[in-house]
Amino acid sequence: MTTKRTTRLAGTTLASAVLLVSLAYARTADAQDMSAGGLSPPPPMAPAQQAPAASDTSQDLDDAKKSDSGRGLEWFYLEAEGGFQHVGLRTFNIDEQSFSAGFIETQASGPVIGAGLGLRLVFITIGARGRVGFFNTWDLFSVGGEVGLHLPLGNLEPHFELGGGYTALGSFKSALQNGAAATALENTQIHGFYVRAQAGLDYYITPIFSLGVSASAEVLGLTRPGLDPSKVTEIQGDPNLSTLQQARAEVLKAEGSSYGAAVTGTAVLGLHF
Repeated sequence: MTTKRTTRLAGTTLASAVLLVSLAYARTADAQDMSAGGLSPPPPMAPAQQAPAASDTSQDLDDAKKSDSGRGLEWFYLEAEGGFQHVGLRTFNIDEQSFSAGFIETQASGPVIGAGLGLRLVFITIGARGRVGFFNTWDLFSVGGEVGLHLPLGNLEPHFELGGGYTALGSFKSALQNGAAATALENTQIHGFYVRAQAGLDYYITPIFSLGVSASAEVLGLTRPGLDPSKVTEIQGDPNLSTLQQARAEVLKAEGSSYGAAVTGTAVLGLHF
């Protein structure tokens, strides 16, 4: 009887032990499964959102900085120029004799020099310019004001000007002008006005120094005052003149006017402050 109880108790104890071992094994397996990554890892964090792209305006400003010549603001300019000029004093006149009577050549070509200076306000220039053209028959002088528009494109700068002022003929050198005729014409003030349109292109070698070219066209309005009758009589009595020239001298008693034109091309040196 005692033996049966002992055997039954041993069986119960063994079964309990097996059950406990099974439970412990199951828990250990679950723990190992979790530590081995049985649970799905959380998804990776999304990359940080990139900063929004720069606006078009900002990009344009950046591009402008890269292409900027670094010249900064300009307040004053000085220019010297030299080139070639062709002048026709009667471009818009049909009757040449009323103005020159054959004593003054009305077409000429030759070198020209000039200078300009003025103020600059961002894109606008306001200044003055003078030129002297040297020709075989006479010289042409001009001085006046001008207004310009400048378009900076890095180191390159196209520009356009409109101007006008006073112009005059002087230093008469015609072969016909000798004796009394030369004396009378030398003391005659042939003068008037000009209106000029000009375009050019400058290249800034440094912020204060530029090289450029320009081309201009202008309309000339000139007036020759009538000569004193005594002067005309002296010309008509000059033995160096032909009979035809002496007869034409009569026209010089009356005032004559002419509307002509000039075209000019120059190279330009500029200083900018």
